[in-house]
This record gives sequence, structure tokens and C-alpha cells, in this order.
Amino acid sequence: MRDFQFLSFIKESEKFFSKKNVQAFAMAALFFLPLVTGCGSGGGSDSDDVVEFTTPVLDGRLTGYMGDLSSPSVPCSGTTYYISSSASSEGSGSSSSPFMTFAVAARALQPGDTLVIRGTLKHSERIKLSSIHGSAGNYITIKGENGAVLSGEDITANDNKILKIEDCSYLKIESLAFKDHTQTKNGGGGIGIYPPANHIVIDGCTFTNLKTTDPTDHGTTNGIIVYGNSTTDTIHDIFISNNTFSNMATGWAECLTVTANVEYVNLIHNTIDTTGNIGIDVGGNYGYCKDPSKDFARYIYIYDNTVKNCISPNATAGSIYCDGGQHIIIRNNEIYDGQTGFSTGSEQVPKHENFSTGDILIEGNYIENFDHGVWHCGGYKAELGWVQNVRFVNNTGKNTGFGRHQAVIVFNKCRNIDFSGNTFTNPGYPGVTKIYYTFLAKNQPGYTQNVVDQNNSWGW
Repeated sequence: MRDFQFLSFIKESEKFFSKKNVQAFAMAALFFLPLVTGCGSGGGSDSDDVVEFTTPVLDGRLTGYMGDLSSPSVPCSGTTYYISSSASSEGSGSSSSPFMTFAVAARALQPGDTLVIRGTLKHSERIKLSSIHGSAGNYITIKGENGAVLSGEDITANDNKILKIEDCSYLKIESLAFKDHTQTKNGGGGIGIYPPANHIVIDGCTFTNLKTTDPTDHGTTNGIIVYGNSTTDTIHDIFISNNTFSNMATGWAECLTVTANVEYVNLIHNTIDTTGNIGIDVGGNYGYCKDPSKDFARYIYIYDNTVKNCISPNATAGSIYCDGGQHIIIRNNEIYDGQTGFSTGSEQVPKHENFSTGDILIEGNYIENFDHGVWHCGGYKAELGWVQNVRFVNNTGKNTGFGRHQAVIVFNKCRNIDFSGNTFTNPGYPGVTKIYYTFLAKNQPGYTQNVVDQNNSWGW
């Protein structure tokens, strides 16, 4: 997830394969790519046997995995407090006598209360919200007034997001700007959500100028990360909507990340533009949660987002990437001007094949101008995990796969794939490779099994 996005062809393979394997891979790609282009139904199977394909059935409602939280609108009916950057002393929290520090303000909050932030608040270390609990009928709301900012410009220590949310529930963050966190190499960014946490809403916020100091030497920062590193406390019911991310340098991390023991997360109507790496990432199997059966994000709904200009200086970045996650719906998103549109990969070897990336629906999305193609599916080496039970249907792609040794669609180590009803046109790049099945190394299992390719339209 953080250290590599996915592998397609020769240029990226040199960073990860041994010299011997690079040579074999390069020769195979150069000589066999024209021969495997545009394989039909079942063209990627490693066996001559005919395998009956069964369309995978995803858990949950196909309208989205919402858990108990189905909207960014939440009830609150308590006291309104204020905190202001212009306060010279600690007030009572009223509009005329606002709080000066977050610690004091947080202690005052009860279910149903609202904390209004005024001005630009700067801290030399992260703001931590801990043990803040509203209720189902009365959320606690923290929101900005007239362009309020939480600034990270004074943070210099690693592992300090501007805002850390931990041991919180029924909490809403809205209408705040998170910006100017640029002085740390690792662990910077806007918001981190850590267990235990549930029923957290982040709505209508902006994230800009969040940058690692060293994006090419494993530096990391995130816009928002939902990080389920507990075996006992699952993060669940998270609603992230109507936010804008721009002018970021996330390095080897991602803009909007959901990983490990997390379930029921809704990423809806966000705009991501120019992040320096992956736009949206759903991850798992990295050992962040020590229970392998829980170490992957699940029941994630990615709907109606716009993602642009996700270009990495380190490897090939996917605009929307699933690496270890399960039970994911990706629907009605628009993505533009990057390296690869979608990737469903498996960078880590899970403890059991049942924990592999899978049960994913990618439907009704629009993808334009990606030199590395529309979709890469599967673990990039036979020794890695499977990607299984994926439906990629009714999507539209334009001007994709035109890079050297690239293709519109790439199948690596994957099985039970429904690739149907999609429309692709390449008016600016006629004649590009349509589908590429990764070459099968001698004495290794097949990379692809049971791929159905049907009713797709190719405009060249």
C-alpha cells in the first residue's frame, strides 16, 4: 500500500524484481505482448480445461455499504461553544468570550454540542480528540466559521497529523481547512482516525499543501487516513463526503486511505486533484492489525468522487486502488489525467487465501487520459495474493493505455473476473493494446483463471 502501488510492465518491474527475473519478464513482455493482445473469454486461464464462471455475489446492498450511518446529516441539539485564534485568554466558550485552546474546549463538549472554530489555529503538534463521545441522537459537531483553518505549518515532528481522532464516536467535523503541513518526512497530513472509533463524519472540509519533505525517499503524508490497527476495536461507520484535496505531495502514502481493521466506510462526492501518488486507497494484509482475519478494510463504498492528476514520482499510481480490501463498491466516479485509473492488487501475501483482495464491484465510472490504462487487476507476481471475485462492468474509458509497453486492461494473478459491457475509445491513440495477460513464468501457477470478457466495445 505505502511502499508500492502495482506493477504493470518492464519499466516498473525493474524496481521490484531480481535482475534475473527482470530479464525474463522483459523478454517475455517484448516477445509475447503482441501475441496475447485482445484475448477473448477465458483467454487468461492457465489450463486448457473449461471453467464455468459464476458471477460473484457481493455482500450488502448494491446501493452501498452504509452500516448504520447513511448520510453526512446528523442530529445535534445542545450548546454552541466557540474557540478563536484571536482569544488572548481562556474564555467561557461563548461567542463573546471564546475558548483559546482545544484541550479546554474539548473537555466542555457533551452529546449534542457544537464547537465553532474562528480564524486560523496553529499548533506545534497535532490536535488530539480523545474520549469525545456523542450519541446516535446527538452528535458532537466541530466546524469552521467563515473559512476557519487548522494549520500544520508549525508542526515539525514526524507522526503528527494536524488532527488525531481516537476513542471517539458520534462526532462530526465539517467546514474546516487543513493546510500547510510541510515540515515532516513521515506521518504528516490532515486527519488520522484511530481505534476505537465509530460514527465519524468528515464533511465539507478542504485539504491543501500537505506535503512530505522527501516524497521520493519513502516520505509519507495523508489527507485523511482511517487506520484500524487494533485487533479488538474495529473502526466502523465512517462517512467522508464533500471534501476537497489539492496541491499535495503524499510521497509513498495516499491522499485518502482506509486500511486494516475497518468496516463500513463511505467515501462520497469528494474531489481529489494533484496529490503526488494514489488518490483513494483501500488496503489490507500489512500486519497493522495483528489478527490476519481482520487485517483488511471491508464494506467500503466509493461513490461519485472526482479524482484528477494522481501521478507518482516513484511508481505507477492508481487513482482508485484496492490492495487487500474486501467487499468494495466503486460506482459513478470520474477520474482524469493520471497513470492508471483503477487497480485491484495484492502487494502482500495474506495468511490465508480467503483474506485476499476480493468481492469488488467497479461499475458505471468514467476514465479519461491514462497512459498506463484503465484497470490493472491481480497480484503482480505469482507468489503474492490472489485478487478474486471482481466485476468490472459498464465503465467508460477514453484515451488510455497509450504508454510504452502498456495496455488498456491488464490481468495479472486474478480469478473469477467479470469484465463486461464496458466502452473504450482512443481517438487520440488508435491501435493501442486492448488486453494484456501477464506472461506465465515456467513452473509457476497461472496468473489468471476464469476471466470472462464479453460485450465490451472497443472504438478502434
